[in-house]
Amino acid sequence: MSHMQKHEIDQNYDFFRRALSTLLPSHRGEFALIRSKKIVGFFDGPGDAYRAGLDRFPDEIFSIQEVEDRPAEMGLSSLAVD
Repeated sequence: MSHMQKHEIDQNYDFFRRALSTLLPSHRGEFALIRSKKIVGFFDGPGDAYRAGLDRFPDEIFSIQEVEDRPAEMGLSSLAVD
């Protein structure tokens, strides 16, 4: 993982943690696709979010987080293997 990817992941995770309380009422259980500290979409499953991320961001610099009470830092793209 490059320094740029790690930085993006850290920034996105911090953004997501701060936004979580406002997301829970309407998006609990969904998966947020995040790029540059912005949520670009919500998806029913992590695979859907991952495929959308690859389609929109060929550089693979994005994050996926499940909207739950306790967010987990999931890395560059939630279920992807480098």
